[in-house]
Amino acid sequence: MKKFLIVLFAVAVVSPLWAQEPGAEPPPIVEASHNAVVAFLDLTPEQVAAWDGVYQIHRDAEQPLQEDIREVQESIEALFEAGDPDPAEIGELFIERRVLGEALIDVHVVYHEDSVALLDEDQVRKLNFIARADDVQRIIPAFKLFELIRRR
Repeated sequence: MKKFLIVLFAVAVVSPLWAQEPGAEPPPIVEASHNAVVAFLDLTPEQVAAWDGVYQIHRDAEQPLQEDIREVQESIEALFEAGDPDPAEIGELFIERRVLGEALIDVHVVYHEDSVALLDEDQVRKLNFIARADDVQRIIPAFKLFELIRRR
């Protein structure tokens, strides 16, 4: 689950870069990342079109939730800044923010599942390889420190 949340965070960070006016070119980093995924997974043009469609559905579902979360957070901060906030009101806002956060996670889970469903067996294997590499990335410096992995 921790790995999945890290991926969700990465998507949430990059997603606003992709959101733009229709017909506008994506920023170079987004286009390069998209192309890298397409090339690494060896996606067919049909898979790319389907993935782009799934991603847009994801963005359309994600955006209002993110806006609602931002508004609730601003309300929480305003109550604290005003001094001596009502605990019941703060509690309700925290619960609302949590419910919205869970709904956002659900949107990301559906996007992930729908995206993976587009892949063939070899492509899923490649995606799983990347997921495993992401898992060990944080411990690689320790192995390099003790020269168990050669420095390059």
